[in-house]
Amino acid sequence: MSRQLTNLLRAIAITLVVAIHASNSWYFGANGDVSLAHLNPVVFLDTAINQAGRFTVPLFVILSGFGLTMSETSRPFCFVGFWQRRSLRIIPPYIFFSLVSIASQPLFQSASLPDKLNHLWQVSQDGAADYHLYFLAIIIQCYIAYPLLRQIPFSTRNLALLGSFTICLFTLRWSVSLFDLFPAIAPYLSDSNHCIFWLPYFLLGMWLAKAPDWFASQVRRLASRQWGWIWAIASTIEVSEFYFAALKMGSADAAGHYGRPTVLLMTIAFLLWAMSWQYRQRSWSTHLNLSHRHREIAATIIGILGSASFSIFLTHVWVLRLISPLEVAGGIAYLFIAAIASWGIGLSIWQRVRSVKVLNLILGA
Repeated sequence: MSRQLTNLLRAIAITLVVAIHASNSWYFGANGDVSLAHLNPVVFLDTAINQAGRFTVPLFVILSGFGLTMSETSRPFCFVGFWQRRSLRIIPPYIFFSLVSIASQPLFQSASLPDKLNHLWQVSQDGAADYHLYFLAIIIQCYIAYPLLRQIPFSTRNLALLGSFTICLFTLRWSVSLFDLFPAIAPYLSDSNHCIFWLPYFLLGMWLAKAPDWFASQVRRLASRQWGWIWAIASTIEVSEFYFAALKMGSADAAGHYGRPTVLLMTIAFLLWAMSWQYRQRSWSTHLNLSHRHREIAATIIGILGSASFSIFLTHVWVLRLISPLEVAGGIAYLFIAAIASWGIGLSIWQRVRSVKVLNLILGA
């Protein structure tokens, strides 16, 4: 994957993450109502966006593995140096946003000092301080596993083993949750926030960096439009499965978020579709009659959006809290407002803090 494509994917992914979080008041079953009798166009569209966008966090993990491997292959590996570089990128914002979120909670403010310290320790382990910080906890675990994962060479055999293991794991988790199968192992089966569900994505990203020609040859087997149709079909299956699970379980949350085989299918389909874009780039430019200067401008804009995407991710939950009174706009309108506000405010913050070292570190700029 080219750098321009990864920047574009980061920008797309964070925009959809904002839309997912902004749609929480309207998607099917979010407020406990899981009856199809109350389904309307607004709920249907919000649910489609909320669920079809679920490939975004797995995609972020894949891109993290890809970017990490691309940056680390240019230097001899040293665990101490590696962890110093990576921890400066992820630990400061993780600590800062955890503390800010916890400190704003009334129950925490009124708790005793021992209770405060115990609560801080608990939430620091899994990113539970705020609803988006679990992603940082996942990435930290992936970084810890990187020295071991880098020892696993890419081969078609290993890729097949990884795919088989991942499909079985996701299917087992989904089956146990939805149909109460294998009750004896249910207490020992991790939920989908555990790193075991995310390391396969991370390793796939590492292999994309290690064997780009092999993956490119597989993507070229189908046209970009065909990959797009495959993703559309996978998304339709995922949204349909969500409705089925929500109705069966009586709760949208019980249907699960990411530990579902349909999300895995949709993520891989989107990744392959996105990879096919770069092979169509020249024909698109010719078809749209874009000049060299216009292509450079587009590349610069995409580069800025990709570079700022981490800051947007870190700050968007606070932007959503700030603009929450605008939810009266309702449904799809609020999703556009949320996306524009998150990017506008986030880019402004990113632009101002990226040259200030301490702020640069804690705000991911």
